[in-house]
Amino acid sequence: MSEADSPKLNYDLLMAYEGKGKQDWSVKDTIIYNLGVGFGISAIDDPEQLRFVLEDKIASFPTMGAVVAISAGMYADPRYGIAYNKILHGEEAIELLRTMPPSANFTSTNKVDGIWDRGAEGGAIMQVSRTVFADDEAVAINRSVYMLRGNGGFGGSMEGAPKAAAAPDRDPDGYYDLATRDEQALIYRLSGDTNPLHSVPKVAAKAGFPKPILMGLCNWAIAARGLVAGLADGDQTRLKRVGARFASVVYPGETIRTEYWKLGDGDVAFRCRVVERDQIVLTGGKATIA
Repeated sequence: MSEADSPKLNYDLLMAYEGKGKQDWSVKDTIIYNLGVGFGISAIDDPEQLRFVLEDKIASFPTMGAVVAISAGMYADPRYGIAYNKILHGEEAIELLRTMPPSANFTSTNKVDGIWDRGAEGGAIMQVSRTVFADDEAVAINRSVYMLRGNGGFGGSMEGAPKAAAAPDRDPDGYYDLATRDEQALIYRLSGDTNPLHSVPKVAAKAGFPKPILMGLCNWAIAARGLVAGLADGDQTRLKRVGARFASVVYPGETIRTEYWKLGDGDVAFRCRVVERDQIVLTGGKATIA
């Protein structure tokens, strides 16, 4: 591997990073996001779900906070030394501070919580926090974990690195199935993720997949939908936090089964599998439902 392929991670500069994002978000944007995470499918048979896809009394879904006012400046900035083409999104979590409005002037502040070194062959782990504001009021805190596969061996340690929780050693207390559509990724990309891995067959094939894959944040949002449907009587405002680790891919058109365990006091553990292939795709899930 050449030096150009494996840049030197600038640990001190990354730990001092203070990013900002800004985005004017409309009701139409919210409808597009909701369609992207599958609410259009549900609304066909359940009129209650129409509130997510029609302008009248439009409702946002909490996971929308992960895609508004994104700031990604450091990842491709050579000053930080991140091997941009070797990044994998490992985990995502969101904590809701108040109900996400369906339209607002969204802004965000971003910082690096920590970077851990798995060695030259293992790469590095980086956790980033992003606080989202709607019209200057804080509404959500996102925490994202990234695998920096080209940046291991920079001299750091693994002390305090994020670890996924194991599922309880018993059968799940319940599950909820949600279907995806063949064109799901083509709709979800309209909310900002235009990576051709999710839309162009040739790009997916080059990456080793038989066809484009669904976005990880879309899978994660569908898991949250399953928790809300199965445990919160469909009331999305009761979901206060949700997070999980990405374990494998989902192909558009597959069914995502969210299996959950009630832990008490509104806390839930969960994982997701693709029904058609019996493949675990999200692990270490944790959520809180009021």
